[in-house]
Order: sequence, then structure tokens, then C-alpha cells
Amino acid sequence: MPDLTDLITWEVALFLLAMFGIVAVQILTGHISTKGLLMKKEGDRSFSPERVQLLLATLAAAFEYVSQLLKDPTHFPEVSQNWLLLFGGSHAFYLGRRFYLRRPTQAKRS
Repeated sequence: MPDLTDLITWEVALFLLAMFGIVAVQILTGHISTKGLLMKKEGDRSFSPERVQLLLATLAAAFEYVSQLLKDPTHFPEVSQNWLLLFGGSHAFYLGRRFYLRRPTQAKRS
């Protein structure tokens, strides 16, 4: 007979799987718009490499954390310093690029 912790583990896993499925269906049917997710917000709205690297770093860190959690679901895993540095560096690059692109241009001299 399964004990309470097994029941809770399965319940949480099914809930997360259902949430993932709902979000995936909403994205695929267009109810959640991803238009412009990887584009610059200002200017010509062209492709934004800093947004891509931020998205990939976030997905990599999330995947690593969830995989560690699935290995031992009895406690939350420790986040290594390397992942914190990667995540912090990724955000610093993104914010630095945004700050650089939003600088006011100097007025032309007559």
C-alpha cells in the first residue's frame, strides 16, 4: 500500500504534467501569443540575440534544477554556484545590452 509521500509525489507530478500540457496546447493553438518573444521591443523590432541567450540560460537552469529534483524528490536540491554565475551573467548581459541600446543619442552639432 502506498504511503502518503508517494501519493503526494504522484499528485504533484500529475499536476505539473497537466499544467505543462495546458500551457503547451494554449501556445500551439495561439491563445498564448509568442509573437515577438525573440524580437527587440524598440526600434525596428529585429531579432534580439540577448533575448535568445537569456531564454536558453533560463531553460537550461530550469531543466538542470528539475532533473536534480527528480533524482531525489525528498528535498529541494542545492543550486550550484556555477549555475548562479551563469544565470547572473546572462541577466547582466541582457540588461547591459538593453541599457546600451536605450542610451540617448547625442544631438548633432550644427
